[in-house]
Amino acid sequence: MSVETKAERRKRTVQRIHRLQGQLAGLERSIEADTSCEDVIIQARAIEKAVSSLITHVVGGYLEHQIKDQMQNDPDKAVQDINRIFELFNG
Repeated sequence: MSVETKAERRKRTVQRIHRLQGQLAGLERSIEADTSCEDVIIQARAIEKAVSSLITHVVGGYLEHQIKDQMQNDPDKAVQDINRIFELFNG
């Protein structure tokens, strides 16, 4: 398994954001078209899950590309940073 470069991960992150923008635009069109409440909720929940997935993706990249090196150079700072990320993640 090859390790994803920072640039590759950034590209995939931006692709995820573009998909989210498309989902949001679709939700807006559904609301403007007076789509059923059930369908709007289904679309909104899909967006919610996509945002959650985006956050997980970003955190994974952070751990892989920043914390990994920091653990070797300054483990105490790395642990502090990881704790801060978990607080934000669960906030």
